[in-house]
Amino acid sequence: MIVELGGGLFSKRIANELEKRGINVKLTTTKLRDFRFKKKIKNFPVIHFTGSPTVTFTGLLSLIRFRKWNKKIVVSWAGADIREVKNNIFWRLCTKIFLNYIDINITDDEFAAKELKQFGITASVQPLPVYLLYPLNELPEKKRIAVYLPDKSKSDYDLYQGDLIKKLVNHFPEIEFIITRNSGKNFINNKNVKAIEWCDNMEGLYHDVIAVIRLPKHDATGATIIETLSMGRSMIASGTNFPFCKIVNKFEDAKNYLEEIIQKPILNKEASEYVHKNYNNSILADDLIKICKNLI
Repeated sequence: MIVELGGGLFSKRIANELEKRGINVKLTTTKLRDFRFKKKIKNFPVIHFTGSPTVTFTGLLSLIRFRKWNKKIVVSWAGADIREVKNNIFWRLCTKIFLNYIDINITDDEFAAKELKQFGITASVQPLPVYLLYPLNELPEKKRIAVYLPDKSKSDYDLYQGDLIKKLVNHFPEIEFIITRNSGKNFINNKNVKAIEWCDNMEGLYHDVIAVIRLPKHDATGATIIETLSMGRSMIASGTNFPFCKIVNKFEDAKNYLEEIIQKPILNKEASEYVHKNYNNSILADDLIKICKNLI
């Protein structure tokens, strides 16, 4: 019934959750060179894009082709897609031209939906079934802090406010920071930093910390936020208006919140209950299925 378009981790999780609900799903990428692709997806009336096709050339070609084949199109807008429309006049124009090729636009939260509305894109708030929810666990005795700070490129490091994180690390030399998706090259002289380029056991990581920091300059609600709160850990965040987060706009905010958490760590039971209730993958999968079925 549904073609899940995307080769990333989230697309795999979506396909898995839909299959659990008895939906026939074809997980694939844009097969522009496969001349049999039309035949392969003949019995799949709905295409779900995880990420907007209007902000890449390959995506646009796929969108045009699917519309020509009379497919119904559902697009899930991520923070990166919104940034492209917001900051790049070319992709903003392309989105405006091809917007009517899309049947339904959805996104993670109200904040992102309001941003899209500014550019003439009406999107419903519908989180995707991609979250790893962890049981509530008591806080560890040692006060460690996890940080999400990718540094594959300088633009990644800047987007997630690496310089601000560096100041925090220097300001709290007695606290161990575990920095994920990070090579450690900017923290060579910081003995209180453990850099991890890839973590296979996120549950174990959250279990061992009292708080998580994620400070993008712009984004929709990241999975890190939901997963952190699911275990009852404190979340210091930016680029979001998600409840239960300590929202940061400048270094002083981050410093003050972190001091507060270190002095009095709190197991956030209310936040854990909230995300377990509202971000259950089974429910989110059912919601996505309903959206797709209503198009047929």
